[in-house]
Amino acid sequence: MIETVSETFHNDSEKVLEALTRPPRRYFVRCNTHKIKPEELKIRLQRRGLRVESCSAVPEALAVPIDGPFDIPTDGQLIVVDKQTAESVLQGANVYAPGIVDCDSVRQGDSVAIVSEFGETIASGNAVMCANEIFTFRRGLAVRVMNSRFRGPQVRELPEFADGFLYPQSLGAMVTSRVLEPQPGETIVDMNCAPGGKLSHMSQIMENTGRILGFDRNAEKIKKSRWTVANLGCANVALSVHDSRYLDTDFSDLRADRVLIDPPCTALGLRPKVYDFTTQERISSLADYQKQFVKAASKIVKPGGTIVYSVCTFTCQECEKIVEYAEHECDLRVVEQEPFLGSNGLSRFGRLASLCQRFHPHIHDVGYFIAKFER
Repeated sequence: MIETVSETFHNDSEKVLEALTRPPRRYFVRCNTHKIKPEELKIRLQRRGLRVESCSAVPEALAVPIDGPFDIPTDGQLIVVDKQTAESVLQGANVYAPGIVDCDSVRQGDSVAIVSEFGETIASGNAVMCANEIFTFRRGLAVRVMNSRFRGPQVRELPEFADGFLYPQSLGAMVTSRVLEPQPGETIVDMNCAPGGKLSHMSQIMENTGRILGFDRNAEKIKKSRWTVANLGCANVALSVHDSRYLDTDFSDLRADRVLIDPPCTALGLRPKVYDFTTQERISSLADYQKQFVKAASKIVKPGGTIVYSVCTFTCQECEKIVEYAEHECDLRVVEQEPFLGSNGLSRFGRLASLCQRFHPHIHDVGYFIAKFER
């Protein structure tokens, strides 16, 4: 990953790496305007003791500051957690049994130090289960975190989340849906819809009119999307288990006004990271995979229609070079986008760079890329 950062950011690589090890300065949620207005939701969250900020460029976006870093007590029994759990616990989340890798002879009620697989202490707390229960049942709350390196809001534990009033989502992801500009009454295709964040955001923007067709080849991911759609009250969405790289051949009559492509990527821009590994071979493989979605999208979008491509990473192979491919091989034309809250693309790509939008981890709190095309 260090080589990948150095290749992309050159003189800023150390700043990027430092930023990636820390959470963003602000945690974003999207107000679900199907059920509540942003100002009303803001007041409700403030009454729960949260400091909430609005975003003028994206009215449905609300942000809560993340505090830290704090010193963590290192005494007590050690509990080793996996990467995903460590990155959540770093911001104050509790530890659940499936995320525990090792915990020796921990007993219920013990004070514990929570460490990553590389031995970094990220939090401390009290054991709710003993070691035998953790590895026998592999489910449920195992450690209640009392001190974490950083402290962010535990949004998924709020009644407003259960009631479908809000959805945790990065600002870059919200900007993506706004850049697509879905209009009421249109037909929209979301080629990589799980877990339903951008899908449900587009439903809001369209005021539950028209139709949004969401695809993912993983049935379990579609199941999660169905829950999101139902919880947020999205009535104009149809979901299907399907590999959307083949939409143009499997659904030859399908024509969309707009298409969103948010394909699997290296996800190097997500924060925080306790560690990450990637290889040039994996980057190249994913870039080839991403191109297949772009090719299919170019065939199902109507003449004059819009395609938006986004990834939560920063390698040029998955970003600007995909834009080059779209123009040279798919008869698409990259165009200006609005809102524009990031920076231009990498300057060595010339005209294309001036039309792309990059979010840099050390500047914009996340690594993200957005490109907009017209057919």
